[in-house]
Amino acid sequence: MRFELQLRIPCAALVLGMLFSIGLPAASAQTASQSGSGASAASPQYDPYQRSGDVFYMNRFAKTGWERGKEIWYMKCWICHNDYTREANNPSEGPVAPTLKELYKRPVLLSGKPVNDETVKDHIREGSRQMPGYKYVLTDKDLNDLVEYLRDHCCWDEQNPPPNPRFREQ
Repeated sequence: MRFELQLRIPCAALVLGMLFSIGLPAASAQTASQSGSGASAASPQYDPYQRSGDVFYMNRFAKTGWERGKEIWYMKCWICHNDYTREANNPSEGPVAPTLKELYKRPVLLSGKPVNDETVKDHIREGSRQMPGYKYVLTDKDLNDLVEYLRDHCCWDEQNPPPNPRFREQ
């Protein structure tokens, strides 16, 4: 009798757990459709108080526009396109990533294509022999913000970076 009772409790817990795990997605989908606030892949929903969401979606500086493009540039492009990398590189190791400062004042890209929004976006999407492509990483919105930053506001002086916007003197 005691053995049967011990066996019934774990089995009941297992069955209840399966029922709840099967029933939860349907219940959450129903509440999302009833409230009319279903999350789509284009507009991710995350907790605004979870700072890691701002980092992951690159929304710390702004939600859209050139200021968000600045953050995308810093998170994705700056790692290679900076003065420190060029200074540390040995010329015998091959070419380094060019600076993106005043990119739109140049007549052509290194690929030989003219410099305009579409060719810059295509180059970022597809990459090149020395640059990875970002077509699976950056969305069209990300590319628009990044190109707006590169065209109108890029780039800060590497020797005198801008102040940290989150730092507050006391």
